[in-house]
Order: sequence, then structure tokens, then C-alpha cells
Amino acid sequence: MKTKRTLERTVTGIIIPQRWDSKGNVTGISIQAFDESEYIVKAYKRGIELFDFIHEKVKVTGKVFERLDRKDLIEVNRFEVLEIHNSV
Repeated sequence: MKTKRTLERTVTGIIIPQRWDSKGNVTGISIQAFDESEYIVKAYKRGIELFDFIHEKVKVTGKVFERLDRKDLIEVNRFEVLEIHNSV
């Protein structure tokens, strides 16, 4: 995957599934930001921890890379879960 540029950014949004394996398990996630942009989460170090918070509101800070396909990828440095929805 090639990238064009990098910059540190903080985004707030909802963690959503972005990719699944053949058994239906989530293998990739993204952040649907409240400004309607989407950031694919790099599944590395802190980014892996976000898999536990699918459908939760988070604030994430990290390096954002614009891929050559014009999609944004975020390498998470830190995050904060802002809202947890308890399912019954």
C-alpha cells in the first residue's frame, strides 16, 4: 500500500467494521468521523485495541496517511472511548 502524505490528527467518531474474513469475523475497522470522513485503522499496536470498541464513540489521535487511492489510513497513537453502549 503506497501513501502520499502524513500528518498527525485527532478524529472523533464511531468505530465500524470495515473488512471481514470468510467466517464473518471482523478483520478490519475504520472510524466514521462526525465530519463524514472515514479513516481506515491500521491494525498495529494501539489500533488493534480498538477492535474491542466496535460501534462505540471514540476520540483517536495518530498519524494519518493519505493512500494513493485517496482513502485515509490512521496509525493510532492514543485513543479515548467517549461513550460505551451496553447491550443487554
